[in-house]
Amino acid sequence: MTPASPSSPLATRALDLAVDGQRLGGAAYLPAGPGGAPLPGPHPLVVCCHGMDGSWLRVAPIARRLAAAGAIAACPDFRGGGGGDNGGDPMAMTPLTELADLLAVIDAASAWPEADASRIALLGLSLGGAVAALAAARRPTQIGALVLWYPALQPGAGLRARFTSLAEVPDRFEHRGSLLSKAYARDAWGIDAVAELARYPRPVLLIHGDRDESVPLAASQRAERELRDAELRVIPGAGHGFGDERWETAVSASGSFLAWNGILED
Repeated sequence: MTPASPSSPLATRALDLAVDGQRLGGAAYLPAGPGGAPLPGPHPLVVCCHGMDGSWLRVAPIARRLAAAGAIAACPDFRGGGGGDNGGDPMAMTPLTELADLLAVIDAASAWPEADASRIALLGLSLGGAVAALAAARRPTQIGALVLWYPALQPGAGLRARFTSLAEVPDRFEHRGSLLSKAYARDAWGIDAVAELARYPRPVLLIHGDRDESVPLAASQRAERELRDAELRVIPGAGHGFGDERWETAVSASGSFLAWNGILED
């Protein structure tokens, strides 16, 4: 199944949560009737996770397509990320703070009256892919499917290549264009989302470009080999991020995968 174009009526609902005393924002898109009010459902829930220095706006176009296909598609603005709809400090942001954010969003959105809590999937881009994978590993019975676009499944790998130990990491440093903190390095250093997903019993779709210089294709190839039920879709010529027709290919593959696995309606 290919997610419908966002010509279907959609309702928008603000995400406004408090996590560890800080505001987490973003938005969710819901199927709506002709008057714009959310349809009663129940609708599956897909939470879309942006990457490092991104914001909920980065995944909003994907979310709108999934909502047009019948899902509640939530886009959190992780605390300390690149968006302005959160109350976090960028120097306090780590993969584990984003994991806490994601789990809070899952809990909140799955309790909405329109949501079908038995059909929940996660979709993540880059670092958001690692965060989504960590959440699925911690909640294997709740998360029914996982879609990962060019996921940074070992977010500490680049740091370990640059620094010989955590002791060498300064309090603040620039890494691949992002200003990060030692707290980030401490949390990311030993994360291996593939190893954490080893016992995850549900299907995983990986979508990766063969010209990705930020997160090499080998990361997703390893995941396909080692996970129980993983499928890798390679997009020729794509780097770290998909544009235009490659984006359409990734959205279509994601929607078909979620329909095949019972999250979206076929």
